[in-house]
Amino acid sequence: MNTNAIIVLSAMAASCAFAAETAETKDWTDAVTKALTVYQNDNTFVKKVKFAWMEQFQVADVQPNGSNGLHLKKGASPVNEEFRRSWVGVNVDFSTGTKFHTWGRIGGLPYRKTYKGGREVKGYSYANLFDIWVSQDIKPVQGLTVKAGKIKPLITTDYSTASSALWCVERSVIGNQYGLDSNWGVDVTYAPNKQDKFYVQLMANDRATTDKNMSNTDVYRDGRGLKGEFGWEDKCFAIVGASHKFNVTESGYHAVSAQYGHDFNNEYHHARRKGANCFGFNTQDIVSLGYEYKHGKFHGLANLVSSFETNAGDGANNIGIQLQPMYAICPHADLVFRYTGVTGHNSCKLSSDRYVCTQTTAPAWVDSINTFYLGVDLYASAKNKNAAKLMLGAEYLTARKGGSDCYNGWEFTTAFRWNF
Repeated sequence: MNTNAIIVLSAMAASCAFAAETAETKDWTDAVTKALTVYQNDNTFVKKVKFAWMEQFQVADVQPNGSNGLHLKKGASPVNEEFRRSWVGVNVDFSTGTKFHTWGRIGGLPYRKTYKGGREVKGYSYANLFDIWVSQDIKPVQGLTVKAGKIKPLITTDYSTASSALWCVERSVIGNQYGLDSNWGVDVTYAPNKQDKFYVQLMANDRATTDKNMSNTDVYRDGRGLKGEFGWEDKCFAIVGASHKFNVTESGYHAVSAQYGHDFNNEYHHARRKGANCFGFNTQDIVSLGYEYKHGKFHGLANLVSSFETNAGDGANNIGIQLQPMYAICPHADLVFRYTGVTGHNSCKLSSDRYVCTQTTAPAWVDSINTFYLGVDLYASAKNKNAAKLMLGAEYLTARKGGSDCYNGWEFTTAFRWNF
């Protein structure tokens, strides 16, 4: 048994040894949350002011198989380390049912290395706003909320999940292909009870080119900056979604969800017109159907996604599926598996994987992708699992283009997440 396996097993054993602590008792995470809450009084206009803090440091090792003839880019290291997330924010609740929220990114990616044009390009540091919005409860209608500002688009089951609650180190290639960090727009949500939710989002599409450029408005692709053009007429996209939870018991539940997104862009059938932006989520239309099941120690989800008129696929469509079961080994450790498959002529975005295309010669768009992920999540607190966790994952990825294999190999990633 190799050293890494011994370390993983030892960590799991040590984690499970602390399973005796109950979720009902207060633990250290409550103390951190209390320290970040600088004001709380339900009898005043400003009811609560709480700072938020999120960190994620990770190390990834990309190992393409030598048998497929692909190698790392010249001078590229297979290992990358970076602060994936380093954010601080504030949440303010008012007695009027109003809430103010913002996340500020600090630090950026000072250690990550990518390789372009045969040379090493290290990550850059920056400080900016990921999102900033105000929401208002419409009190005459129970469960109705309107939100406006720089917000996160909710499309696909994977990308709709908060980054702090992810089961795997990185989102799937489906979630990352269509996901946008944040964008300016309006969100109307109706959640009359704990089982049902409906929402509509309308957002500006400020992507100027397929390549991100910090000098123009496609900085919104990464949620950066506050300036930009707002050509709403045919430069916006809309998302509608709904979810329903049923057969809810003490041990679990079933849930179904559906989402539809449409880009009102003026670039269709791969025929670009002058001044046309690119599709906000890389496709003109997208349909996502999700299912979630939880019972006892088992928790699983499935997501079927289909997109039409993909941005880089010559008008091609694609279809993808994600299957993701998780089993609780003990209160402090979960075992996670994920399968993701997507197919469509030159319309599957391999570059949505964080490291494969930056470190290797693999093409950005392919005809099919299959990934198999196996990981272990170790939690510092059984009560608040997403407060601090160590995530260990290994993923095998294969891709085909033009009728033959164009990439296959392993990716090993370890991450530490902290979120309050």
